[in-house]
Amino acid sequence: MPLHPAQARPAGGEVAAEDVAADPVELDPAELDPAGLNPAGLDPTQLLGAIEELERLKAACAGAQARLTVAFADARFVRARERGEDEASTRRAVGAEVALARRESPHRGDRQLGLARALVQELPETMRALTAGDIGEWAATVIAAETATLAVQDRRWVDRRLGPDLGHLSPRQLGRAARRVAAELDAASVVRRMERAVAGRTVSVRPAPDGMAYLTVLGPLPEAIGAYAALRAHAGSVLGGQRPDELPEGRGRGAIMADTALRLLSGRAVGKPQSVEVQLVMTDRSLLGVGDPARSADEPAYLLGMASVPAALARGWLRDGRARVFLRRLYTRPDGRDLVALDSRRRRFGGGLRRMLVLRDQTCRTPWCDAPVVDADHVERHADGGPTGVANSAGLCRRCNLTKETPGWRVDVVHTGLDPGGPSHTIEITTATGLTARSQAPPVLGWGWSPPTFEPSQAPDDGSPLERWLSSFLAA
Repeated sequence: MPLHPAQARPAGGEVAAEDVAADPVELDPAELDPAGLNPAGLDPTQLLGAIEELERLKAACAGAQARLTVAFADARFVRARERGEDEASTRRAVGAEVALARRESPHRGDRQLGLARALVQELPETMRALTAGDIGEWAATVIAAETATLAVQDRRWVDRRLGPDLGHLSPRQLGRAARRVAAELDAASVVRRMERAVAGRTVSVRPAPDGMAYLTVLGPLPEAIGAYAALRAHAGSVLGGQRPDELPEGRGRGAIMADTALRLLSGRAVGKPQSVEVQLVMTDRSLLGVGDPARSADEPAYLLGMASVPAALARGWLRDGRARVFLRRLYTRPDGRDLVALDSRRRRFGGGLRRMLVLRDQTCRTPWCDAPVVDADHVERHADGGPTGVANSAGLCRRCNLTKETPGWRVDVVHTGLDPGGPSHTIEITTATGLTARSQAPPVLGWGWSPPTFEPSQAPDDGSPLERWLSSFLAA
């Protein structure tokens, strides 16, 4: 049964301190390779040859996987038409099933389905090279992407033109070659490709190391270059002392450009704090130094939906005099892993109940999806008598919430997360084809968390007067 990636953990999820500090262990190569390939008995030439053959095998498996994907999709569409099901919802569900089988997000499942159809039905030479192991799956993906706007007959012509060169060009070279032939055959397709690219402009954010993040704007080339030039010119004027309202303060050009972009995008004046709410989850021990002495004062905090943050860095953010800080208590189980439920009699998940749901699930609960939570969903439908409460809830992205309503799909609560000492909140998804996958709610401080390695003390340190006052405030 496929499981959420985060469920691939040792039983209990605990790692003793002595295990971490233990001496390196001699590992038996046979234990690391179920196929029984022992590299210890091979010379360097044989080792390199085995690596090459395994790479060819990976490519051949990708080709076989593409054929099976198309066959599966065709069978599902035939069955859906026989039952009178909506084609758009069937297409969405098929992509989601492919994603679950491949342990990827639904978006990647859609792309893999499209790639499989292109390889099987429209790019025979590329498919032949992939099956033979002459090219890898990424090279095939590049060729399919560069010919996506062509008519079928033109796409096959590009495929034939590139056929003799497939085995000795890099993926980037194959992409350039495909683009050149496509422009020769159908100049209008290049225009369509550019129009499609403009329609896909977007803004995204993803975590970076050391408490940083990448904020990426994907837009038309002239506008992006113009914005970069404007930021660079502004930074130059700040460094040159031409901006009396903004001083360099030891910053370099790049830092000033980043500060200016973030300030303008969030609508702030110079020196004004960020007014958008950022949800940072951390223990009282990490925040104040009080509470259960069994926990470390350096236990990382968790920035909701993003990444773990070192406790010292989180405290530094909260000490920033420009920021307004609001404290909200979150009640967890005694071991600190899971949030305690908060029930409601209302039809909709709103207010504190929705906030708790988002804090508990952090991202979409569909295995391997990892998209932001958009919909607070009833696992058992409200129309079917499902209660409105944390136990019967799951945070989903909009795509996965729509997929859940496809005929034949089921979602069940396996564990409510409310039983003392019992498992965390767990749901099981069953697709129309019968594929099942389970998803367990993450620890409130994020995956990688582990409980204290010894029994919590019943008599925490009194601490300083300020710590005692804050502790009594939190306990009120």
